[in-house]
Amino acid sequence: MAGTTDAQDAHREEILDLAIGPVPEWGTGCARDMIATLRSSAEPFPCIFATAAANRGGLRFGFVDDLDDERTWSVLPDILATYLSVYQSISRNTSLVVFFGSGGETVGEWTDDILGYERRFWSLLRYLHDSDGEPWPSDIPTDTDTPGWEFSFRGTPIFVVCNTPAHQRLRSRSSPVFNITFQPRWVFEGLEPHTPRGAAARRTIRERLRRMDKVDSTPLLGSYGDPANREWKQYFLRDDASVPARCPFHADSAGGDVASVGPVVAPALAQAEDAGPRADRNTQIRVLDAEYNPVPVGAVGELFIGELFLGGPPLAWGYLDDPRRAAERFLPDPFSPVPGSRMYATGDLARFRADGEVEFLGPVDRLDRQHARTTSPAGRGIR
Repeated sequence: MAGTTDAQDAHREEILDLAIGPVPEWGTGCARDMIATLRSSAEPFPCIFATAAANRGGLRFGFVDDLDDERTWSVLPDILATYLSVYQSISRNTSLVVFFGSGGETVGEWTDDILGYERRFWSLLRYLHDSDGEPWPSDIPTDTDTPGWEFSFRGTPIFVVCNTPAHQRLRSRSSPVFNITFQPRWVFEGLEPHTPRGAAARRTIRERLRRMDKVDSTPLLGSYGDPANREWKQYFLRDDASVPARCPFHADSAGGDVASVGPVVAPALAQAEDAGPRADRNTQIRVLDAEYNPVPVGAVGELFIGELFLGGPPLAWGYLDDPRRAAERFLPDPFSPVPGSRMYATGDLARFRADGEVEFLGPVDRLDRQHARTTSPAGRGIR
């Protein structure tokens, strides 16, 4: 018993040395298991950059108490900012892994499906973006549909990877606890695909992925800067190795505005004959006209997302420290029977197809949308 206690104390001391910020009781086991996975020789982990960080003391850890409670997310920007202020002095092989708990002193549990975790992931990136306080790097495009786009924070381009409990077939993305790994672009300098070391590294990664995963994700794993590559597609892979048709994160050239769209193509779970709202577990997806009436199948309208409030995290009620933008996008939901419900105006034109999927047609003209809202019927509860 004494030997077990000593080993546990030693593990905790190691994690405390590698942690940025406080380590909750549940956090020690998460970090210990992560290190063991990355150091395993029985089943080598695919990302050789992360394994090198684990073997050479380059890993750093952060902890957020509750994935479902946005109030606890306030520590995340500080954790990432602290790491970015020192990462070049840690090791050329370095990564930051942030674990998210389930509230209190409990370890994270499997509380959602893959799309629910996907929404949280992109919400967390948007939260970091809104909390950044520094301009988007001038040498990184703001259009996610370009090969040079990459998530950035405090002026640093960062490769991001998310692992969740809902990943089962894609074992390289599976974790008992929801976590996000941040790897600064600096880590990959000198390992570009045209270099011998870079080409060898990518061959090793792809071979390990083929052995570990039950579904082939390699077609999505491109190289940064490659004309055919879109970096965001590697951040969160669904368990069938698919991604949304359109990036849920957007930073525009006018100053890094962020728009949220949720799942881009939703399954046809509850599309009514009268073109009413469609349900995707906790989410209502609607296509409405200028007066906020549902449009028929095939007709073009603006895409709105509203929460059903039947469990799971509710739709956020606004943007952090930006009440003007929140008032424009987070609107009272006149279709919900639940008092206080909100729906989110995505700013995208869309239409329901006959097969129940949502087809995106591009952004709504902002002036047209603003005019439509000022003339919408007051009885619908839209202001």
